[in-house]
Amino acid sequence: MSNKRFPSLRLLTRKRVLIPSAITVVAVFLLLSFSSHEFATVATTEVRQGPFQVSIKVSGELRAAQSFTMTAPRGRFAQTQIVYLIPEGTTVKTGDVVVRFATTEIDKVILDKEAELSLLKSDYKKLQADQESRMLDLRSSQRTSELALDQAQLQMEKVKFESEVARKEAEINFERSKLNLEQAKRRIESQQRVDRSEDMKARLKMQQVQSDLDRAHGEQAQLIMKAPMPGLVVYEMNWQTGRKIAIGDSPWPGMSIVSLPDLSRMQTVSNVNEVDISKVTDGQAAVVRLDAFPDKIFDARVSSVGTIGQQKDRASSNKTFEVVLDIEGRDPILKPGMTTSNEIIMATIPDALFVPMESVFEKGDKVVVYRVERGSPRPVEVQTGEKNSNFIVITQGLRAGDRVTLRDPTAEAAKPSAQGKQSPAEP
Repeated sequence: MSNKRFPSLRLLTRKRVLIPSAITVVAVFLLLSFSSHEFATVATTEVRQGPFQVSIKVSGELRAAQSFTMTAPRGRFAQTQIVYLIPEGTTVKTGDVVVRFATTEIDKVILDKEAELSLLKSDYKKLQADQESRMLDLRSSQRTSELALDQAQLQMEKVKFESEVARKEAEINFERSKLNLEQAKRRIESQQRVDRSEDMKARLKMQQVQSDLDRAHGEQAQLIMKAPMPGLVVYEMNWQTGRKIAIGDSPWPGMSIVSLPDLSRMQTVSNVNEVDISKVTDGQAAVVRLDAFPDKIFDARVSSVGTIGQQKDRASSNKTFEVVLDIEGRDPILKPGMTTSNEIIMATIPDALFVPMESVFEKGDKVVVYRVERGSPRPVEVQTGEKNSNFIVITQGLRAGDRVTLRDPTAEAAKPSAQGKQSPAEP
């Protein structure tokens, strides 16, 4: 029973004395105007008594509680064609190859960088050999200067008591040898600075090429995408082509390629109307049925309730809220994307009287049912309580075992007079 049909049910739960009204009198008159035979075809049902579940029914869609989305690699050589895709629906293990991209361009870059690096290493070895040879010559020259200085010093000692000319000549020779030694040391220091600079330049160049090579190898590895976790392969949508990802596509960097939902824990996502969302809370029990396999029923619990409403569609101003149900247990029949019919149980009344929603009618400011008495339906004012998608609780006016109609017999009785002739009620 929709709220539109009974907008004032909640106002009718207070206790009241049954006072005949003009509407009730007319209803009784119409009922008495026709024989029990004319009401024989009106369907009836028995007032039930027992546990009553306060619940709502909503549709939903299955998804994995945990899922990993594989995206196109980022890098200089990332936007390239897909050359291999594992078939959709395949269950993969960690490390299984899922997607391969063409590596022709990056393979050439790697070969070029490897050749360049090899040449640089060869040049560096030659540079080291040349530096070592020059340094040996310079150190040899320094040693010669040291010996010449020692010899000049001995000569000065030798001519100490000789003529002034001989002493002066020895001093000049000593100073010259000393100067030569200092120059030899300065040449070595200068050459060492040059060698260090050349060595640093050569090493830096090799490091740059090695870095380019390592990055190229890293991007080459990214072009072979492996499953980081077990899951079911589901292709993502390629918005460039308007269809799912396929071999031959060239996705942009970061674009979603494949998702791997973990089927060990499944959920169903529903949208609950804004009228009912206040009744739904975390932890409430639920029952989930697969639309494709109605015999498959699963227990579930509410795991999250949305806090922001979304417009149902452009033509309607009604808002809905996302509610996620965690399905208990595991079954290989559960697959992402399958539609479900979900019943969320808000409360259970241990003992209640209840009738189908179709049996309750609003007559003016009263709520009535039509109880069958001696073969004919009679209007009985009732007070209602909680309801679910199919039944409503009767708190006053009926007893267990009473039979009530499943539609308004006065509406059926009024049809013949309105049409100017009498016809049997519809079955």
